Amino acid sequence: METNGKDLRPENHLKLTDAAIRASTLPSGKSQHYLHDTEQPGLAIRMRATGGRTWVYMFTKPGMKGTQRKTLGAWPKFNEKAARQAATIAAAEVVKGVDPNDAKREVMRQKLADKQCTTLAILIIEDGPYETSLTGRQVVNWKPAMSALRRGLKDHFDLAIGELTRRQIMAAVDKITKTGKRGAAKDLRKHTHTLLEWCVGEGYVEHNVLAGYRAPKETRAQRVGRRTKGRALIDEEIIKVWHASGKLGAFGQLARMCLLGGPRRSEPTMIEWRKHIMDDRITFDAAWTKMGLHHDVPRTHLVDEVLAAAKHFQRATSDYVFPSPKTGGQMSGFTKMVNRLIREAGVAKFTMHDLRRSLRTIMSRCGYDNEIQRLCVGQKPRGIDQVYNHDEQWIIRKMAFEAAHDYIAELVGAKRAGKVVRLQRTNPLDPIKAELLGRLREHYAAGAA
Repeated sequence: METNGKDLRPENHLKLTDAAIRASTLPSGKSQHYLHDTEQPGLAIRMRATGGRTWVYMFTKPGMKGTQRKTLGAWPKFNEKAARQAATIAAAEVVKGVDPNDAKREVMRQKLADKQCTTLAILIIEDGPYETSLTGRQVVNWKPAMSALRRGLKDHFDLAIGELTRRQIMAAVDKITKTGKRGAAKDLRKHTHTLLEWCVGEGYVEHNVLAGYRAPKETRAQRVGRRTKGRALIDEEIIKVWHASGKLGAFGQLARMCLLGGPRRSEPTMIEWRKHIMDDRITFDAAWTKMGLHHDVPRTHLVDEVLAAAKHFQRATSDYVFPSPKTGGQMSGFTKMVNRLIREAGVAKFTMHDLRRSLRTIMSRCGYDNEIQRLCVGQKPRGIDQVYNHDEQWIIRKMAFEAAHDYIAELVGAKRAGKVVRLQRTNPLDPIKAELLGRLREHYAAGAA
């Protein structure tokens, strides 16, 4: 019995025409499939599960195992006639011993070389590629990050990003460390590492020169001699700072808000009368808080006093609650203003973040545990709670704020705070816990009987 040789062809071998390609389907269970042309050796269509279909030319190279692939173009924009012409050219190159993909690789190498020659200044300039990337991804702290990079790496602005070495970066970090600004040095290393990771992803460098870097482990002497980071103001200091802040205009009211609400110093500068001042609370948008969490402060009697005082500094051209005295925009220049507040109050040096620590310390004295304190100041819950527990616990947070504000009100009224501590020492959740424990005891007692 004679057999037609045409019938012995594999199912994926056929004359590739636009009509045949349009009628073909991807076999079930496959992520990709090739249709090979019977008229022109090497020409094929690559079908993907995503629906894409691409003309390719398949060839082998002497001394290399397997089949190589050159992409010709996407069907149907790249039609049958154009694909056959491109395949003919690629076949001629293979006959001459030339890899058809060499030209494409050379173009990619040239592009990479051009990117690696891009200077650091071009990448981190204002409105440059890196800043545009940060703002486009809505990174909250993009301004401090860009400021740290521009100040810390200014000696290397003319250097190509591909030539920047770990030693040069760490020399810049060590230079800042020697001035006593350990936090600024740590920030520079962190932001530079992030910049280099972005450069790797964008093709400016092949690898991150800070990858795998670990700071030297502290010795026992260094740990003992290291100053504890931050502090909480004592009661006498809170009294002095509160009264002194009343003399410093809009900044003074902002400092009071930081003590009452526990926000980070930049957060109150963004709140506006119409958007964020509600009937029962002040709200801080998640978009510009460090942790990306919504943060609310209830309007207690002290908060209302601060808002009433802030009304006196409201600008006709701005809706900010605490506008800059000079521009009417967002307030900045905290270092000088905090130093002035310290001199006016006559207290030991502190930072705006210490006011946040002071509020948490007061809440602890009033009997509220660390979990409630974290919720009050907009910090992330620990562990798996942040995944499964979506209760805002507004009532208990409001009670914690009210207790802390009563404590502060007693202080600034020149009264001793001891009585307030005793009154507020019991956590409002304790009666509920006691009731649950009582039920458990009754249950086990009944079981034992």
